[in-house]
Amino acid sequence: MPRIKYPYEFDPKKRRIAKSYRRGKLLFYFLSLLISLVTGLTVLFSGLNITIREFVLQYPLPTLFYGFLILSIFTITGFPVALYSTFVYDHKFKLARYKLSGWFKDYLKGNLISYILSLIMIWFLYFSIRTFSLWWIFAGIFYIIFSLIMNYVYPLIIVPFMWKTEPYTDKAMKQKILNLCRKLGVAKIRNVFVIKESEKTVRPNAFFYGIGNQQKIALFDNLLNDFTKDEVEAVVGHELGHYINKDIIRGLILEAIIVFPAFFIIDYLVGVFAPMLSIQGIGDLASLPLIGMINGALAFLLMPLVNAHSRWRESQADEFALKHVRKPVAQVSLEKRLADLHLAELKVHPLTEFWLLSHPSTIKRIKMAEEWKRKPKK
Repeated sequence: MPRIKYPYEFDPKKRRIAKSYRRGKLLFYFLSLLISLVTGLTVLFSGLNITIREFVLQYPLPTLFYGFLILSIFTITGFPVALYSTFVYDHKFKLARYKLSGWFKDYLKGNLISYILSLIMIWFLYFSIRTFSLWWIFAGIFYIIFSLIMNYVYPLIIVPFMWKTEPYTDKAMKQKILNLCRKLGVAKIRNVFVIKESEKTVRPNAFFYGIGNQQKIALFDNLLNDFTKDEVEAVVGHELGHYINKDIIRGLILEAIIVFPAFFIIDYLVGVFAPMLSIQGIGDLASLPLIGMINGALAFLLMPLVNAHSRWRESQADEFALKHVRKPVAQVSLEKRLADLHLAELKVHPLTEFWLLSHPSTIKRIKMAEEWKRKPKK
């Protein structure tokens, strides 16, 4: 294995192409939104939603059948952009390592999971609408409970389904990571696993998963192969920051603040637009595309709030890693290496950062580490 450069400095070649890559990704993002919008409007104004409703009412489980068909229409119309943006385009910039068969297999797996979760939520949505006059309160409560369960159970289902895993065999580094967890009071972390991601992409990652006494740390193999041990330790420190700061709970609290007024607004707007679209009210299955479009619009409008909260949590996790791992040089090196691997822009347009970024820009993260390094330590 070639020696890993440390501390890492930006690759001028990757800096030159990062802006072009990110512009393309932004274009694909808005193109996907446009395709979803056109698809939704076509389904609603052509009356296809009503035709599908009449068709599914002849069969058992019409709510689930209707949801499946509507989801399939959006999946089919969005497929070309998904294929080009995540396979062809990423191969062009040497970020993807997939073979087409591998990409398609993961695409099908991802959609299977998405469909199952979406259909569960669709069924409970219409159950709430048809059972309770103040349905948006009960649907909101279900959504929060479902999100809480999935935040803990989802990784246990997804990890073995989407990736191959293996034990982490570097005993000295593994013990160092577990010792750091115990030092910070995270005694339930018992093991470290490696996720085989390098055959799919160059992008590294790490996260905690599991519940109770079965909690584990998952490290992507390309993180271990392409980063120094000090940088890996900084990544683990960052993830520990999320864990100890209870960021899952923080995220759920924000969702709880948003979900009830969002459902209330959906209830009101469907009532306004349903008559002109020949929909018989919000309890009509034909309302599903309209509900989806209103929900999508609300999600887009709320992105600045959600992403501002996410950037704040990420900054706190960075600060936690600095305080407890105490390796600012490694943290700066890590951010530079990550920026080049992801072809991230260093200076992001303020509007793009305000609306779309869930993480602070690379420059801000580096600046935090460098300022922390200069501060006197107790």
